[in-house]
Order: sequence, then C-alpha cells, then structure tokens
Amino acid sequence: MPEMKKIHRQHRQHIHWKIEEDEKLRRLAIKYDKRKWKNIAAEMGTRDAKQCRERYFGHLEDGIDKHPLSKEEEALILKFRETGNGWARIAAIVNDTFKTKRTANQVKNNYNQRL
Repeated sequence: MPEMKKIHRQHRQHIHWKIEEDEKLRRLAIKYDKRKWKNIAAEMGTRDAKQCRERYFGHLEDGIDKHPLSKEEEALILKFRETGNGWARIAAIVNDTFKTKRTANQVKNNYNQRL
C-alpha cells in the first residue's frame, strides 16, 4: 500500500475535484470493492478517506438520480421531516417510494433550499 501524505483537516483547503481525480477514484473504488477507503485515499495521494468515500457515494456512484426532485418527492420529504427523521432515513423512504436513487445530501440540500 502506498504511503499516504498526512492531510490535516484544520489546514486543508477546499479544493474542487478534477475530472482526472474522479476517474481515478472510480477505478480505485472498483479495485477495492467500494471499501478500504484508507487504501483508496493512500493511492489517491491528494484526498483523505472521508473525502474519497463522500465523493464516491455522493456524486460518482452509478445510478444516482441527479434530476430535480419531483413535487411528489418534495412533499414526501416535507412530511417525514416534520416527524424529525434523519436525512439518510428520509432519502431511503423517497428511494423506496419512487424507485429512484437520491442521496441524503440531495434530500437535505433540497429541503434547505426550499425554506
């Protein structure tokens, strides 16, 4: 396993992901079966395990529906948010109900955008 450069969270700058990084991350996620994020980060060399995992599952994984949410999806989100359910749980309910694949972050951002 390649040695990972130490990345200090408090000093890390917000750097946008490059297309080349996304492509490399996709290859590494497949190589490591979407597990072993520390190994993936070590091979990336520029990102930590949490950044790699969040980028993959939040943006790159196959099947994520990136279209705007429907009015029906939004209504369901509002209904379940009133009961205090967490974003991951609400996203799972939306996905099961509408046979789609929305991330918890998509659901949360949509909700906050509508306030």
